Amino acid sequence: MQPVPRVIIDAFAAAFAGIRPNAGFSAQEISDYFCGHSALVRPFAHYAMKPTRQELFVDSVFSLTPETQYCALHQLAAHEHPSKYAYPTRAARDHLKARLHSCLAIEPLGLAYSKLSSTEVRKKWMTAYTRLSANPAAAVTAARTLLETVFKTIISERGGTPDESGNLARLLNQAQDAVGFLRPANQSEHQIITGLTSVIGGVAGISNAAGDRHGTAQGITLQDKHLAVLCVHACGAVGLCFIEKHLFTPMPQPAAHRP
Repeated sequence: MQPVPRVIIDAFAAAFAGIRPNAGFSAQEISDYFCGHSALVRPFAHYAMKPTRQELFVDSVFSLTPETQYCALHQLAAHEHPSKYAYPTRAARDHLKARLHSCLAIEPLGLAYSKLSSTEVRKKWMTAYTRLSANPAAAVTAARTLLETVFKTIISERGGTPDESGNLARLLNQAQDAVGFLRPANQSEHQIITGLTSVIGGVAGISNAAGDRHGTAQGITLQDKHLAVLCVHACGAVGLCFIEKHLFTPMPQPAAHRP
């Protein structure tokens, strides 16, 4: 994927960090927003010579990978974020979003329509992670719920019907088929996919037995924080992998009808 063209980045910078009149974010808000997308972005406090807001905006975007550039700019146009100055109007944001997508050779489904974003999932993952010390069971439950939400959203957005039985392994298989993770013939790749299925099955089993979603009627609790850490990290890694595959894989085209 190619980086977002400079002319489009400049248009976003003028809309979200313009000075005539003041528009959009403060310098700190710009820094916080883009730092939330990548550790590669330099925080505002690290600049010795403070850039203008527009310069900071452009510099931050250029610190991102091409995929993250598209995601970060799309989210600015698609959803209104808290800002010190007036946020761009819906019409202006729709125009920017159209320009952003026009530079893609093939418009991915996710960027235009998806309810998912890797940034929001990371925030929810952090919520689960911060529960680990006080309540490992609650952390595992939150991570499992996050993964279920990711799978169900991907399946639905790609035209499928998510399994509602509560079986996480079935949702994994559905999501795998939906985004085109083929079951490979290569032995090494097959081992990875098989191992992934085993890990998710284990997370589901631990959550069912000791997670707080089923209470503690049987006296089962999850006291091993390190096991909970493993579960939470596994859910986060799998969820982010599937989101990126979803966002940047076009929908399969239906076969041509033959009379």
